[in-house]
Amino acid sequence: MQRDDVRHAEAFLAKEKVSSGIEQPYFASAIGVVLTIGALWGVIILLRIALNGSFTSVDVQEVNAHGHAQIFGWVGLFVMGFAYRMLPALVGHPLPWKRAAQLGWLVMLIGLALRTSLQPFGSTHPTLFTLAQVGSALEIAAITVFSIQISWLLHKPTPDITRGAAWMLRAAIVFFAFQAIFSAVYFRLTAIATSRELLLWLISHFQPPLRDLQIHGFAMMMIFGISSILLPRWFGTRELPSRGSRIVAFVLVASVIAEVVGFLLMRLVGYRWAAIWGVASLALLGSSIWIVVKSRVLSLHPISSRSSKFIRAAHLWLLLSLGMLVLLPLWQFLVLPRLAPTSHAVEIGFSHAYYGSIRHAITVGFVSLMILGMSSRLMERTRPNDSLPPGTLTLPLVLVNLGCALRVFFQAATDIHPFAFQVAGISGILELTGIAVWAAWMLKSMCVEAKLDPLSPQTSLD
Repeated sequence: MQRDDVRHAEAFLAKEKVSSGIEQPYFASAIGVVLTIGALWGVIILLRIALNGSFTSVDVQEVNAHGHAQIFGWVGLFVMGFAYRMLPALVGHPLPWKRAAQLGWLVMLIGLALRTSLQPFGSTHPTLFTLAQVGSALEIAAITVFSIQISWLLHKPTPDITRGAAWMLRAAIVFFAFQAIFSAVYFRLTAIATSRELLLWLISHFQPPLRDLQIHGFAMMMIFGISSILLPRWFGTRELPSRGSRIVAFVLVASVIAEVVGFLLMRLVGYRWAAIWGVASLALLGSSIWIVVKSRVLSLHPISSRSSKFIRAAHLWLLLSLGMLVLLPLWQFLVLPRLAPTSHAVEIGFSHAYYGSIRHAITVGFVSLMILGMSSRLMERTRPNDSLPPGTLTLPLVLVNLGCALRVFFQAATDIHPFAFQVAGISGILELTGIAVWAAWMLKSMCVEAKLDPLSPQTSLD
Protein backbone atom coordinates (compact mmCIF):
# COMPACT_ATOMS: atom_id res chain seq x y z
CA MET A 1 0.00 0.00 0.00
CA GLN A 2 1.01 3.64 -0.47
CA ARG A 3 1.82 5.70 2.62
CA ASP A 4 -1.58 7.45 2.55
CA ASP A 5 -3.29 4.06 2.37
CA VAL A 6 -1.31 2.85 5.38
CA ARG A 7 -2.26 5.92 7.40
CA HIS A 8 -5.90 5.41 6.43
CA ALA A 9 -5.75 1.76 7.48
CA GLU A 10 -4.16 2.67 10.81
CA ALA A 11 -6.84 5.29 11.47
CA PHE A 12 -9.50 2.74 10.62
CA LEU A 13 -8.00 0.18 12.99
CA ALA A 14 -7.57 2.69 15.79
CA LYS A 15 -11.26 3.56 15.86
CA GLU A 16 -12.49 -0.04 15.88
CA LYS A 17 -14.02 -0.99 19.19
CA VAL A 18 -13.06 -3.73 21.58
CA SER A 19 -14.99 -6.92 20.92
CA SER A 20 -18.32 -7.06 22.68
CA GLY A 21 -18.13 -10.84 22.82
CA ILE A 22 -21.46 -11.15 21.03
CA GLU A 23 -19.83 -13.14 18.24
CA GLN A 24 -18.30 -15.86 20.42
CA PRO A 25 -21.39 -18.07 20.95
CA TYR A 26 -22.12 -17.81 17.21
CA PHE A 27 -18.54 -18.83 16.34
CA ALA A 28 -18.43 -21.64 18.90
CA SER A 29 -21.78 -23.01 17.72
CA ALA A 30 -20.72 -22.85 14.08
CA ILE A 31 -17.61 -24.84 14.93
CA GLY A 32 -19.69 -27.34 16.88
CA VAL A 33 -22.03 -27.76 13.91
CA VAL A 34 -19.30 -28.30 11.34
CA LEU A 35 -17.51 -30.85 13.52
CA THR A 36 -20.69 -32.90 14.08
CA ILE A 37 -23.80 -32.69 11.90
CA GLY A 38 -21.95 -30.67 9.28
CA ALA A 39 -18.65 -31.97 7.97
CA LEU A 40 -18.57 -35.16 10.08
CA TRP A 41 -21.98 -36.25 8.86
CA GLY A 42 -20.88 -35.32 5.35
CA VAL A 43 -17.83 -37.57 5.69
CA ILE A 44 -20.03 -40.49 6.75
CA ILE A 45 -22.41 -39.89 3.84
CA LEU A 46 -19.51 -39.62 1.40
CA LEU A 47 -17.96 -42.87 2.61
CA ARG A 48 -21.27 -44.67 2.20
CA ILE A 49 -21.54 -43.29 -1.34
CA ALA A 50 -17.99 -44.45 -2.08
CA LEU A 51 -18.66 -47.96 -0.76
CA ASN A 52 -21.83 -48.27 -2.86
CA GLY A 53 -20.39 -46.51 -5.90
CA SER A 54 -23.49 -44.37 -6.33
CA PHE A 55 -24.56 -40.85 -5.29
CA THR A 56 -28.17 -42.03 -5.07
CA SER A 57 -27.41 -44.71 -2.46
CA VAL A 58 -28.15 -42.25 0.38
CA ASP A 59 -31.64 -40.90 1.07
CA VAL A 60 -32.10 -37.40 -0.33
CA GLN A 61 -33.53 -36.01 2.93
CA GLU A 62 -30.41 -37.13 4.78
CA VAL A 63 -28.16 -35.47 2.21
CA ASN A 64 -30.25 -32.30 2.31
CA ALA A 65 -30.21 -32.26 6.12
CA HIS A 66 -26.41 -32.32 6.00
CA GLY A 67 -26.45 -29.50 3.44
CA HIS A 68 -28.85 -27.54 5.61
CA ALA A 69 -26.51 -27.86 8.59
CA GLN A 70 -23.62 -26.53 6.53
CA ILE A 71 -25.51 -23.54 5.09
CA PHE A 72 -27.47 -22.49 8.19
CA GLY A 73 -25.10 -23.74 10.89
CA TRP A 74 -21.54 -23.49 9.63
CA VAL A 75 -21.92 -20.55 7.22
CA GLY A 76 -25.03 -18.88 8.64
CA LEU A 77 -23.93 -18.78 12.28
CA PHE A 78 -20.44 -17.57 11.37
CA VAL A 79 -21.79 -14.83 9.12
CA MET A 80 -24.26 -13.68 11.76
CA GLY A 81 -21.61 -13.60 14.47
CA PHE A 82 -19.07 -11.82 12.28
CA ALA A 83 -21.60 -9.22 11.10
CA TYR A 84 -22.86 -8.60 14.64
CA ARG A 85 -19.23 -8.12 15.71
CA MET A 86 -17.83 -5.99 12.91
CA LEU A 87 -20.60 -3.85 11.41
CA PRO A 88 -21.38 -1.86 14.58
CA ALA A 89 -17.68 -0.94 14.75
CA LEU A 90 -17.61 -0.01 11.07
CA VAL A 91 -20.60 2.33 11.23
CA GLY A 92 -19.82 3.63 14.71
CA HIS A 93 -23.23 2.72 16.13
CA PRO A 94 -24.20 -0.07 18.53
CA LEU A 95 -26.72 -2.71 17.60
CA PRO A 96 -30.26 -1.40 18.09
CA TRP A 97 -31.30 -4.56 19.94
CA LYS A 98 -28.22 -6.29 21.35
CA ARG A 99 -30.29 -8.53 23.62
CA ALA A 100 -32.32 -9.66 20.60
CA ALA A 101 -29.08 -10.58 18.84
CA GLN A 102 -28.02 -12.66 21.85
CA LEU A 103 -31.41 -14.33 22.02
CA GLY A 104 -31.31 -14.83 18.26
CA TRP A 105 -28.29 -17.11 18.67
CA LEU A 106 -30.27 -19.44 20.93
CA VAL A 107 -33.34 -19.37 18.69
CA MET A 108 -31.22 -20.10 15.61
CA LEU A 109 -29.41 -22.95 17.35
CA ILE A 110 -32.62 -24.60 18.56
CA GLY A 111 -34.22 -24.22 15.14
CA LEU A 112 -31.15 -25.66 13.43
CA ALA A 113 -31.06 -28.64 15.79
CA LEU A 114 -34.74 -29.44 15.23
CA ARG A 115 -34.71 -28.99 11.47
CA THR A 116 -31.44 -30.82 10.77
CA SER A 117 -31.83 -33.76 13.13
CA LEU A 118 -35.49 -34.46 12.26
CA GLN A 119 -35.53 -33.76 8.52
CA PRO A 120 -34.48 -37.33 7.55
CA PHE A 121 -37.53 -38.68 9.41
CA GLY A 122 -40.09 -36.10 8.31
CA SER A 123 -41.52 -38.19 5.47
CA THR A 124 -42.52 -41.08 7.73
CA HIS A 125 -43.15 -39.56 11.18
CA PRO A 126 -45.80 -36.78 11.28
CA THR A 127 -44.83 -35.57 14.77
CA LEU A 128 -41.16 -35.29 13.87
CA PHE A 129 -42.14 -33.56 10.64
CA THR A 130 -44.08 -30.94 12.62
CA LEU A 131 -41.14 -30.38 14.97
CA ALA A 132 -38.80 -30.01 11.99
CA GLN A 133 -41.13 -27.33 10.59
CA VAL A 134 -41.05 -25.57 13.96
CA GLY A 135 -37.27 -25.60 13.58
CA SER A 136 -37.58 -23.91 10.19
CA ALA A 137 -39.84 -21.24 11.71
CA LEU A 138 -37.32 -20.54 14.47
CA GLU A 139 -34.52 -20.19 11.92
CA ILE A 140 -36.60 -17.74 9.92
CA ALA A 141 -37.33 -15.73 13.07
CA ALA A 142 -33.64 -15.48 14.02
CA ILE A 143 -32.63 -14.55 10.46
CA THR A 144 -35.39 -11.91 10.33
CA VAL A 145 -34.11 -10.24 13.50
CA PHE A 146 -30.57 -10.37 12.11
CA SER A 147 -31.66 -8.90 8.77
CA ILE A 148 -33.52 -6.00 10.41
CA GLN A 149 -30.61 -5.11 12.68
CA ILE A 150 -27.97 -5.24 9.96
CA SER A 151 -30.21 -3.29 7.56
CA TRP A 152 -30.59 -0.60 10.22
CA LEU A 153 -26.82 -0.38 10.64
CA LEU A 154 -26.23 -0.15 6.89
CA HIS A 155 -28.48 2.92 6.68
CA LYS A 156 -26.06 4.81 8.92
CA PRO A 157 -23.65 6.91 6.82
CA THR A 158 -19.97 5.97 7.17
CA PRO A 159 -16.88 6.58 5.02
CA ASP A 160 -15.60 3.05 5.67
CA ILE A 161 -18.50 1.28 3.94
CA THR A 162 -18.70 2.20 0.26
CA ARG A 163 -22.01 2.22 -1.57
CA GLY A 164 -20.95 -0.85 -3.55
CA ALA A 165 -20.15 -2.78 -0.36
CA ALA A 166 -23.40 -1.65 1.24
CA TRP A 167 -25.40 -2.82 -1.78
CA MET A 168 -23.71 -6.22 -1.70
CA LEU A 169 -24.40 -6.59 2.02
CA ARG A 170 -28.04 -5.53 1.65
CA ALA A 171 -28.52 -7.96 -1.21
CA ALA A 172 -26.89 -10.77 0.81
CA ILE A 173 -29.27 -10.11 3.70
CA VAL A 174 -32.30 -10.22 1.40
CA PHE A 175 -31.09 -13.47 -0.17
CA PHE A 176 -30.40 -14.89 3.30
CA ALA A 177 -33.95 -14.22 4.45
CA PHE A 178 -35.56 -15.35 1.19
CA GLN A 179 -33.62 -18.62 0.99
CA ALA A 180 -34.67 -19.46 4.56
CA ILE A 181 -38.33 -19.24 3.54
CA PHE A 182 -37.65 -21.06 0.27
CA SER A 183 -35.83 -23.82 2.17
CA ALA A 184 -38.71 -24.29 4.61
CA VAL A 185 -41.29 -24.52 1.81
CA TYR A 186 -39.09 -26.83 -0.26
CA PHE A 187 -38.57 -29.16 2.70
CA ARG A 188 -42.31 -29.34 3.32
CA LEU A 189 -43.08 -30.13 -0.32
CA THR A 190 -40.44 -32.86 -0.57
CA ALA A 191 -41.48 -34.41 2.76
CA ILE A 192 -45.14 -34.73 1.77
CA ALA A 193 -44.48 -35.80 -1.84
CA THR A 194 -46.90 -38.65 -2.59
CA SER A 195 -44.67 -40.50 -5.06
CA ARG A 196 -41.02 -40.90 -5.96
CA GLU A 197 -41.72 -39.35 -9.37
CA LEU A 198 -43.07 -36.19 -7.72
CA LEU A 199 -40.12 -36.11 -5.31
CA LEU A 200 -37.61 -36.32 -8.16
CA TRP A 201 -39.52 -33.63 -10.06
CA LEU A 202 -39.34 -31.29 -7.07
CA ILE A 203 -35.64 -31.97 -6.57
CA SER A 204 -34.70 -31.46 -10.21
CA HIS A 205 -36.70 -28.23 -10.52
CA PHE A 206 -36.22 -26.44 -7.21
CA GLN A 207 -33.10 -27.69 -5.43
CA PRO A 208 -30.58 -26.09 -7.83
CA PRO A 209 -32.22 -22.63 -7.58
CA LEU A 210 -32.27 -22.97 -3.78
CA ARG A 211 -28.55 -23.73 -3.75
CA ASP A 212 -27.90 -20.77 -6.07
CA LEU A 213 -29.70 -18.45 -3.65
CA GLN A 214 -27.80 -19.87 -0.70
CA ILE A 215 -24.33 -20.00 -2.19
CA HIS A 216 -24.15 -17.27 -4.83
CA GLY A 217 -26.85 -15.02 -3.42
CA PHE A 218 -26.19 -15.18 0.32
CA ALA A 219 -22.70 -16.54 1.03
CA MET A 220 -20.77 -15.14 -1.95
CA MET A 221 -22.44 -11.71 -1.84
CA MET A 222 -21.89 -11.41 1.91
CA ILE A 223 -18.22 -12.36 1.56
CA PHE A 224 -17.71 -9.88 -1.27
CA GLY A 225 -19.34 -7.10 0.76
CA ILE A 226 -17.34 -7.75 3.94
CA SER A 227 -14.12 -8.39 2.01
CA SER A 228 -14.30 -5.12 0.09
CA ILE A 229 -14.25 -3.34 3.46
CA LEU A 230 -11.86 -5.44 5.54
CA LEU A 231 -9.33 -6.97 3.13
CA PRO A 232 -7.63 -3.62 2.41
CA ARG A 233 -7.38 -2.91 6.17
CA TRP A 234 -6.52 -6.40 7.36
CA PHE A 235 -4.37 -7.72 4.50
CA GLY A 236 -3.33 -4.67 2.49
CA THR A 237 -5.23 -5.43 -0.71
CA ARG A 238 -6.38 -2.60 -2.93
CA GLU A 239 -9.70 -0.93 -2.33
CA LEU A 240 -12.19 -1.48 -5.13
CA PRO A 241 -12.99 1.58 -7.26
CA SER A 242 -16.16 3.20 -5.96
CA ARG A 243 -18.04 3.43 -9.26
CA GLY A 244 -16.87 0.01 -10.42
CA SER A 245 -17.92 -1.67 -7.19
CA ARG A 246 -21.44 -0.25 -7.51
CA ILE A 247 -21.73 -1.53 -11.07
CA VAL A 248 -20.39 -4.95 -10.10
CA ALA A 249 -22.78 -5.12 -7.14
CA PHE A 250 -25.69 -4.50 -9.51
CA VAL A 251 -24.39 -7.09 -11.99
CA LEU A 252 -23.94 -9.70 -9.26
CA VAL A 253 -27.46 -9.24 -7.89
CA ALA A 254 -28.96 -9.32 -11.38
CA SER A 255 -26.91 -12.41 -12.22
CA VAL A 256 -28.09 -14.37 -9.18
CA ILE A 257 -31.72 -13.50 -9.95
CA ALA A 258 -31.24 -14.37 -13.64
CA GLU A 259 -29.51 -17.62 -12.70
CA VAL A 260 -32.48 -18.69 -10.58
CA VAL A 261 -35.17 -17.49 -12.99
CA GLY A 262 -33.34 -18.86 -16.03
CA PHE A 263 -33.05 -22.31 -14.50
CA LEU A 264 -36.70 -22.39 -13.49
CA LEU A 265 -37.82 -21.28 -16.95
CA MET A 266 -35.50 -23.83 -18.54
CA ARG A 267 -37.05 -26.64 -16.48
CA LEU A 268 -40.67 -25.49 -16.51
CA VAL A 269 -41.02 -23.97 -19.99
CA GLY A 270 -38.26 -25.14 -22.31
CA TYR A 271 -34.52 -25.41 -22.80
CA ARG A 272 -34.39 -22.33 -24.98
CA TRP A 273 -34.48 -20.35 -21.72
CA ALA A 274 -31.12 -21.87 -20.78
CA ALA A 275 -29.53 -18.86 -22.49
CA ILE A 276 -30.53 -16.69 -19.52
CA TRP A 277 -28.82 -19.11 -17.16
CA GLY A 278 -25.71 -19.17 -19.37
CA VAL A 279 -25.43 -15.37 -19.52
CA ALA A 280 -25.88 -15.19 -15.74
CA SER A 281 -23.06 -17.71 -15.23
CA LEU A 282 -20.74 -15.70 -17.46
CA ALA A 283 -21.64 -12.51 -15.59
CA LEU A 284 -20.89 -14.13 -12.23
CA LEU A 285 -17.50 -15.27 -13.49
CA GLY A 286 -16.70 -11.93 -15.10
CA SER A 287 -17.67 -9.95 -11.99
CA SER A 288 -15.59 -12.21 -9.76
CA ILE A 289 -12.56 -11.86 -12.05
CA TRP A 290 -12.96 -8.07 -11.91
CA ILE A 291 -13.02 -8.12 -8.10
CA VAL A 292 -9.96 -10.39 -7.90
CA VAL A 293 -7.97 -8.32 -10.40
CA LYS A 294 -8.89 -4.90 -9.04
CA SER A 295 -8.29 -5.86 -5.42
CA ARG A 296 -5.03 -7.67 -6.25
CA VAL A 297 -6.05 -10.25 -3.68
CA LEU A 298 -3.81 -12.89 -5.27
CA SER A 299 -0.65 -10.80 -4.96
CA LEU A 300 1.65 -10.61 -1.96
CA HIS A 301 0.16 -8.42 0.73
CA PRO A 302 2.08 -5.62 2.46
CA ILE A 303 0.36 -6.52 5.76
CA SER A 304 1.85 -9.92 6.58
CA SER A 305 -0.38 -12.56 8.12
CA ARG A 306 -0.41 -16.32 8.23
CA SER A 307 -4.11 -16.28 7.42
CA SER A 308 -3.59 -14.43 4.12
CA LYS A 309 -2.85 -17.75 2.40
CA PHE A 310 -6.43 -18.85 3.14
CA ILE A 311 -7.74 -15.73 1.44
CA ARG A 312 -5.68 -16.20 -1.72
CA ALA A 313 -6.53 -19.91 -1.97
CA ALA A 314 -10.22 -19.16 -1.44
CA HIS A 315 -10.36 -16.77 -4.38
CA LEU A 316 -8.64 -19.28 -6.64
CA TRP A 317 -11.31 -21.84 -5.74
CA LEU A 318 -14.00 -19.26 -6.44
CA LEU A 319 -12.71 -18.66 -9.95
CA LEU A 320 -12.37 -22.41 -10.53
CA SER A 321 -15.94 -23.07 -9.41
CA LEU A 322 -17.46 -20.34 -11.56
CA GLY A 323 -15.25 -21.37 -14.48
CA MET A 324 -16.52 -24.94 -14.16
CA LEU A 325 -20.07 -23.58 -14.06
CA VAL A 326 -19.55 -21.78 -17.36
CA LEU A 327 -18.02 -24.93 -18.87
CA LEU A 328 -20.86 -27.19 -17.69
CA PRO A 329 -22.45 -27.48 -21.19
CA LEU A 330 -19.05 -28.35 -22.66
CA TRP A 331 -18.56 -31.14 -20.10
CA GLN A 332 -22.09 -32.45 -20.54
CA PHE A 333 -22.42 -32.41 -24.32
CA LEU A 334 -18.87 -32.70 -25.61
CA VAL A 335 -16.50 -34.28 -23.07
CA LEU A 336 -18.74 -36.92 -21.48
CA PRO A 337 -20.19 -38.34 -24.74
CA ARG A 338 -16.63 -38.99 -25.89
CA LEU A 339 -15.12 -40.28 -22.64
CA ALA A 340 -18.14 -42.10 -21.17
CA PRO A 341 -20.86 -42.50 -23.82
CA THR A 342 -22.70 -45.17 -21.79
CA SER A 343 -22.69 -43.26 -18.48
CA HIS A 344 -25.90 -42.39 -16.63
CA ALA A 345 -25.07 -38.68 -16.93
CA VAL A 346 -25.11 -38.95 -20.75
CA GLU A 347 -28.29 -40.98 -20.63
CA ILE A 348 -30.27 -38.43 -18.59
CA GLY A 349 -28.55 -35.37 -20.07
CA PHE A 350 -27.26 -34.00 -16.75
CA SER A 351 -24.14 -34.73 -14.68
CA HIS A 352 -24.97 -34.63 -10.98
CA ALA A 353 -21.34 -35.45 -10.21
CA TYR A 354 -19.95 -32.49 -12.14
CA TYR A 355 -22.59 -30.16 -10.70
CA GLY A 356 -21.68 -31.37 -7.21
CA SER A 357 -18.02 -30.65 -7.91
CA ILE A 358 -18.91 -27.08 -8.82
CA ARG A 359 -20.81 -26.68 -5.56
CA HIS A 360 -18.04 -28.20 -3.46
CA ALA A 361 -15.38 -25.96 -4.99
CA ILE A 362 -17.27 -22.86 -3.88
CA THR A 363 -18.71 -24.05 -0.57
CA VAL A 364 -15.53 -25.59 0.84
CA GLY A 365 -12.89 -24.05 -1.41
CA PHE A 366 -14.18 -20.48 -1.28
CA VAL A 367 -16.70 -20.03 1.54
CA SER A 368 -15.09 -22.28 4.16
CA LEU A 369 -11.55 -21.07 3.45
CA MET A 370 -12.75 -17.47 3.74
CA ILE A 371 -14.35 -18.31 7.09
CA LEU A 372 -11.10 -19.87 8.27
CA GLY A 373 -9.01 -16.99 6.96
CA MET A 374 -11.11 -14.06 8.20
CA SER A 375 -11.82 -15.54 11.63
CA SER A 376 -8.17 -16.52 12.04
CA ARG A 377 -7.13 -12.98 11.22
CA LEU A 378 -9.56 -11.66 13.82
CA MET A 379 -8.14 -14.06 16.41
CA GLU A 380 -4.55 -13.21 15.44
CA ARG A 381 -5.28 -9.63 16.31
CA THR A 382 -6.61 -10.44 19.77
CA ARG A 383 -3.38 -12.01 21.03
CA PRO A 384 0.31 -11.11 21.36
CA ASN A 385 2.55 -11.70 18.36
CA ASP A 386 4.31 -14.70 19.93
CA SER A 387 1.08 -16.49 20.88
CA LEU A 388 0.64 -18.14 17.50
CA PRO A 389 3.27 -20.86 17.03
CA PRO A 390 4.77 -21.24 13.54
CA GLY A 391 2.83 -23.69 11.41
CA THR A 392 -0.37 -23.44 13.44
CA LEU A 393 -2.44 -22.62 10.36
CA THR A 394 -0.32 -24.46 7.78
CA LEU A 395 -1.70 -27.93 8.45
CA PRO A 396 -5.39 -26.85 8.19
CA LEU A 397 -4.57 -24.96 4.99
CA VAL A 398 -2.90 -27.98 3.38
CA LEU A 399 -5.48 -30.54 4.50
CA VAL A 400 -8.56 -28.53 3.50
CA ASN A 401 -7.12 -27.63 0.10
CA LEU A 402 -5.96 -31.19 -0.58
CA GLY A 403 -9.29 -32.65 0.45
CA CYS A 404 -11.19 -30.13 -1.62
CA ALA A 405 -9.03 -30.83 -4.67
CA LEU A 406 -9.58 -34.59 -4.40
CA ARG A 407 -13.33 -34.12 -3.97
CA VAL A 408 -13.79 -31.65 -6.81
CA PHE A 409 -11.76 -33.44 -9.45
CA PHE A 410 -12.53 -37.05 -8.56
CA GLN A 411 -16.24 -36.48 -7.99
CA ALA A 412 -16.52 -35.18 -11.54
CA ALA A 413 -14.47 -38.19 -12.67
CA THR A 414 -17.04 -40.62 -11.24
CA ASP A 415 -18.98 -40.11 -14.47
CA ILE A 416 -16.04 -41.67 -16.28
CA HIS A 417 -14.68 -44.42 -13.99
CA PRO A 418 -16.06 -45.98 -10.76
CA PHE A 419 -12.61 -45.98 -9.14
CA ALA A 420 -12.99 -42.22 -8.67
CA PHE A 421 -15.61 -42.90 -5.98
CA GLN A 422 -12.93 -44.38 -3.72
CA VAL A 423 -10.63 -41.35 -4.01
CA ALA A 424 -13.48 -38.89 -3.57
CA GLY A 425 -14.58 -40.83 -0.51
CA ILE A 426 -11.43 -40.04 1.49
CA SER A 427 -11.48 -36.34 0.65
CA GLY A 428 -13.94 -35.52 3.41
CA ILE A 429 -11.66 -37.04 6.05
CA LEU A 430 -8.86 -34.68 5.03
CA GLU A 431 -11.16 -31.65 5.06
CA LEU A 432 -12.66 -32.55 8.42
CA THR A 433 -9.23 -33.12 9.97
CA GLY A 434 -8.00 -29.76 8.70
CA ILE A 435 -11.05 -27.93 10.06
CA ALA A 436 -10.73 -29.77 13.39
CA VAL A 437 -7.09 -28.68 13.78
CA TRP A 438 -8.06 -25.09 13.01
CA ALA A 439 -11.07 -25.32 15.35
CA ALA A 440 -8.90 -26.45 18.27
CA TRP A 441 -6.70 -23.37 17.91
CA MET A 442 -9.71 -21.11 17.30
CA LEU A 443 -11.59 -22.26 20.39
CA LYS A 444 -8.45 -21.96 22.51
CA SER A 445 -7.90 -18.41 21.21
CA MET A 446 -11.48 -17.46 22.04
CA CYS A 447 -11.00 -18.68 25.61
CA VAL A 448 -7.79 -16.73 26.20
CA GLU A 449 -8.33 -13.24 27.58
CA ALA A 450 -6.74 -10.74 25.18
CA LYS A 451 -3.62 -8.98 26.49
CA LEU A 452 -3.84 -6.33 23.77
CA ASP A 453 -6.61 -4.13 22.52
CA PRO A 454 -8.30 -6.69 20.22
CA LEU A 455 -8.24 -4.52 17.13
CA SER A 456 -5.40 -2.12 17.76
CA PRO A 457 -2.84 -1.69 14.94
CA GLN A 458 -0.11 -4.30 15.15
CA THR A 459 3.10 -5.10 13.39
CA SER A 460 3.70 -8.17 11.26
CA LEU A 461 2.20 -11.33 12.65
CA ASP A 462 4.66 -13.55 10.87
